Amino acid sequence: MQHRSCLNPFHWTRAALGPALWLSISILGVACVSTEKTPEVAVAPPPTHYVLEPGPLQKGDDPLPDLTPIYVRIYAGDQMVEKRLAYRAWDFNKDGNFDMLEYLDAQGQVIRRSYDMNRDGRVDIEQGAQLTPSP
Repeated sequence: MQHRSCLNPFHWTRAALGPALWLSISILGVACVSTEKTPEVAVAPPPTHYVLEPGPLQKGDDPLPDLTPIYVRIYAGDQMVEKRLAYRAWDFNKDGNFDMLEYLDAQGQVIRRSYDMNRDGRVDIEQGAQLTPSP
């Protein structure tokens, strides 16, 4: 019959290795753990401002509308941290004014549409999940 303390692997290892060897392994293990460096994760600085930049006009063959992509450049201080397509502006009657503006999320999916149907430069109709009242 085995003694109860021999069933404990921690006790058996310590007894078999001897106190001096166990102490030196323990110190080495603690030293290795304390000197391991965790990889640093680059944290992007918080955005401070953004700039909208119209892309090139894409003329649609009749009867298709003209399209102007609008990009957003996001800055943290003087450094640009992101540039992406943020809006698509459509000119249905080709008068040079936007008749519909599509709002895009970071993945490029349409999340909202605003329409100016009477050509007064103000939003007449809003469509989408994130609606805001027009003045």
